[in-house]
Amino acid sequence: MRRMLVLAVAVIVLVASALSYVAWAQAPRSRLDVVRARGRLICGISGTTVGFSFVEPRSGEMVGFDADFCRALAAFVNVPSVEFVQLTSANRIPAVVAGSVDVVFRTTTQTFSRDAQVDFGPVTFYDGQRLLVRSSSKIRDLADLNGARICTQTGTTSERNITDQMRLRNFKFELITFAQPKEAFDGLVAGRCDVWTTDASQLTAFRATAPNPREFMVVGKEFSDEPLAPMYQENDSRWADAVNYTVWGLIGAEELGITQITAGSEGRLREIGDRDPVAKSLITAGDGAVMRAVRAVGNYGEVYNRYFGPTKATAIPRKGTRNALARDGGAMTSRPFR
Repeated sequence: MRRMLVLAVAVIVLVASALSYVAWAQAPRSRLDVVRARGRLICGISGTTVGFSFVEPRSGEMVGFDADFCRALAAFVNVPSVEFVQLTSANRIPAVVAGSVDVVFRTTTQTFSRDAQVDFGPVTFYDGQRLLVRSSSKIRDLADLNGARICTQTGTTSERNITDQMRLRNFKFELITFAQPKEAFDGLVAGRCDVWTTDASQLTAFRATAPNPREFMVVGKEFSDEPLAPMYQENDSRWADAVNYTVWGLIGAEELGITQITAGSEGRLREIGDRDPVAKSLITAGDGAVMRAVRAVGNYGEVYNRYFGPTKATAIPRKGTRNALARDGGAMTSRPFR
């Protein structure tokens, strides 16, 4: 009887071990599989940041630099639609960690402390923090902010940067924080603060939306480095590859002169591929994944010019900045698609 009992226990242990091994051996399901099975990309954005993600008044559609990267990623992984989820500065990282969004394109600075919670993709926009004031104000730089009321967004690098700068100078100041950049801009317009500080791109874009933009000025030198990048859950290399190569693909298409119109012509792509093996690698990568993304939104330069080009009210010069292609002296460069 005792031998039978021992044998039974041994069998139970072996079965349990086998089941544990099977469970251990099964790789975790990638976000890439989840998105494709769902047939829809859930993309976190601001939704109220002019130039980056905002509702276009005539069409009612979500548009903007960040929104276009969401659409490019959906096309890259070959799903037909994007669900935009508006996030604040405070809840964007918790949303990624909880898995309630697949990716976030939301003017987010890549930092060491944030990288401990999420993973970041390639930089899509290089930015830096400055000041927005009324043109009639005497404030022209950080040195003029002693005793100032300062608007900014809560939970951002902008909030920490300006606090550090004020304490470094032993200045007295009142920090007034808001969840969204539009609320901070409205605070400046309403006279709740003397200055609004955040990334220069946002200051420039919101200034352009004022009834009379000349009443406001972006002043002072950049006092921070803000490399803005997409973020997603940690330790999912297949999903990371999809996000990263979407960004690099749009940049690579600009480097090779492949536009949205070009990507829509199979004959033209064939001609380019026959002539240039590097271009052929990009065109054929992932069974045409990059070309689907370019057909959806255009190459990096086309996306940039759509919202920040010289003819736009929200124009932000690209030439001579890190947002230019590396071959033109900037920092934007693709990766080989071989």
